[in-house]
Amino acid sequence: MEFPSSTHPFAPHLQHNRKEEELRTGDNWDVEEFVSKVCMGRFLNHPAFKITLAALIIGNALIIASRTETKVEEKYYGLFSAIDNIVLTVLTCEVLLNWYYGFRMYWKDGWNVVNFFIVAYLCVGPFIPVLNNQKIFWVLRVMRLMQVCTLVNGLARMIRVILQSIPDMANIMALLFVIMLVFSVFGVTLFGNLVPMHFGNLGASLYSLFICLTQDGWMNIYKIFEEEGITLKIGGGLYFFIFITGGAFICTNLLVAVVTSNLEQTMLAYFDVGDDDSSPELNLVHLKAVMQDTPMTHRQMPLISGNLGNLTEATCDDFCLILEGIQENLKRYKEIRDELILGVNSMEGTIRQRLAWEMKFGRRWPDPKPCGKTPSNFSGL
Repeated sequence: MEFPSSTHPFAPHLQHNRKEEELRTGDNWDVEEFVSKVCMGRFLNHPAFKITLAALIIGNALIIASRTETKVEEKYYGLFSAIDNIVLTVLTCEVLLNWYYGFRMYWKDGWNVVNFFIVAYLCVGPFIPVLNNQKIFWVLRVMRLMQVCTLVNGLARMIRVILQSIPDMANIMALLFVIMLVFSVFGVTLFGNLVPMHFGNLGASLYSLFICLTQDGWMNIYKIFEEEGITLKIGGGLYFFIFITGGAFICTNLLVAVVTSNLEQTMLAYFDVGDDDSSPELNLVHLKAVMQDTPMTHRQMPLISGNLGNLTEATCDDFCLILEGIQENLKRYKEIRDELILGVNSMEGTIRQRLAWEMKFGRRWPDPKPCGKTPSNFSGL
């Protein structure tokens, strides 16, 4: 005998079990979300974890530096290999934990991408003969020190300044290369037959100009010009003077100016130089002082250590949708408010008109008739 789903004798019990299962699934999902987003974020961003990871990387770099000595490498080879494996395991676990915390968010940081490729090469390299090179492994492990430098605020600012200066410095270097190319062509044309060792071809001329650019060793080149006679001595002097002045001094000062300008902008971003503490509008009051001065029934302590670990792309999208909905509701509220104000003003005008009519004729405002008569029909009574 079959029963409909709504009249089944065990239907209430089944629905109750289904609800309990849905609630249990939702609770498990909430716990998973809390562990992956909040707890894991606190763990990865905790200073103790960062300091421990930095100590392991620095220690591994020191060990690699000591392994360059042949005697030390042969004596402690087993210990050094074990430490390398331990550090590689920790680095691999760090990558996996960051993936668990936020896989998409992990790839948005350039240091994380570099870290992933270093760890991947160190893990896969020993199993591939082409990539199995111990010296490359040492270089990649030492490169992790760059990421450790980002944990120190001062060093992180310097690295950020250098990275921000790369586009401008590339433009200056391109300009410098053009100047060197032009002067190298002049050098081959003017001094190619007289000084073939330094200006015999374009490559030798570029190399000689690079030596002049470093301002170290160009006097040895100029001595050859002095030996060839007074004409070549004067011509070579003018040639080197113009190139060193325009190439070395001006371009070097431009590079220094670019780095200094970016450093100043970075420092201004960290420290607000233009603040005026004497202005009463900028006086800051702590939240606890406001809570003590404000009468309230229940006092709740403010959240001291805020964490954005549970902030994901989905929650950001939901938040933006909520803000957009609130904006639409506010717009609709203003329209309704304007309509209500207009209706109230119209009603007030009608009431004033009725009061004036009653005071003029000394009787009440006549009720509306079915025939549609208005007060204007009684104006002659």
